[in-house]
Amino acid sequence: MSRVVVDPTRLADRAIDAVRGLVGMADQPAHEETARPGRWLVVTVYRKPDDVRTEVDGSGPLSRMRGEIELTVRPAPGDKGTELAARPTASDGGSAELRRSVRAALRETKSILECGEVVEPSRPGSSHPGPAGQVLRAVTARAWGEGRL
Repeated sequence: MSRVVVDPTRLADRAIDAVRGLVGMADQPAHEETARPGRWLVVTVYRKPDDVRTEVDGSGPLSRMRGEIELTVRPAPGDKGTELAARPTASDGGSAELRRSVRAALRETKSILECGEVVEPSRPGSSHPGPAGQVLRAVTARAWGEGRL
């Protein structure tokens, strides 16, 4: 009787490729930021456009980046708050670090407008001190600058 050894990494890669093929993403790169560096980063804030403009023009996280980014404020579809959009003004879309900073500033601005403060995970975390806990802490520390908005 022969044994079949399954590599979970290869199995996961094949599953991801299959899903991408089904939804028509087979030819697109995994990281959109490398494909379209000048794209807009957008958050929806559950506040009126005038409130958002006041925060953006004041001393908020985005106002500190005024010379490096382009901002737009417009009503969200369906009268569901305000869309706040930002993108680096550099012709090449800015560095990856600048895009992370813009993403983090958008999230901080949204948090300030909706909650009155920047809401962060509790410190110290409740994760285990072992390897899995270290990975969780590293992901949490980097989460503000990565991922979807």
